[in-house]
Amino acid sequence: MNILVFDIWGEYAHYKKIYATTSALTYAIPTKTSLYGYIGAILGLEKKGNAYLKAFADKSCLVGISLQKPLIFQRMGINLKAELGRKKEGAPPKPTMTEFVHQPRYRIYVSHQDEKTYQKLRDALRSHSAAYTPTLGLAGLLSNFGFVGEYKAEATTSPDFVTIDSVIPRSDFVGLDNQSLAGGEFYLVEQSLYAMEMDTERNVTERDDILLERKGNPIPAKVKKHYVVDGKNICLF
Repeated sequence: MNILVFDIWGEYAHYKKIYATTSALTYAIPTKTSLYGYIGAILGLEKKGNAYLKAFADKSCLVGISLQKPLIFQRMGINLKAELGRKKEGAPPKPTMTEFVHQPRYRIYVSHQDEKTYQKLRDALRSHSAAYTPTLGLAGLLSNFGFVGEYKAEATTSPDFVTIDSVIPRSDFVGLDNQSLAGGEFYLVEQSLYAMEMDTERNVTERDDILLERKGNPIPAKVKKHYVVDGKNICLF
């Protein structure tokens, strides 16, 4: 299987958690469904009627995500436009406290079953060209990207603990190497109800929990399967 690897980064990122009510909290990493939008922007896939999502139907695309720098979160008050009839005329705006990931840098691993889509993405990454401006979750959070390389990888299983260099979905997770964790500084974080798949009506059809190390350190763990990509152990989902 061929894998494309590229980095994405920006000043701020925001991927709203669905269960956040009183404040707009963000996932620490891009949701898989948001990466569909990111890739769609690079490729220039049709957004009207969410047609771009057809290119990722039936789990035709696998992704992996790793942190290239420690996570830093910031909260800022954002003035949102009030809906009609919800605010008295002349009343001052009420800021909504919103959480952002500050200056994130993520490494993205992508495979795609459709050869034409794969080749088009590879060519765009190599030439650093995008049909539309990619963003990190919200329209105003502009993003840059850089091609790392193209690699071959196959699914690997191991009965032993290995160091996983990416985030780990709960569905692939077996257990942690507690002995290794005790000997180092690890800050493990779980992201719940992470969006994995979405239909063309923008209904999330699959969710999972995601385990990550906040500083970007490899996680000593046992997983059901992983892929060796350029010497790194990566979970694709």
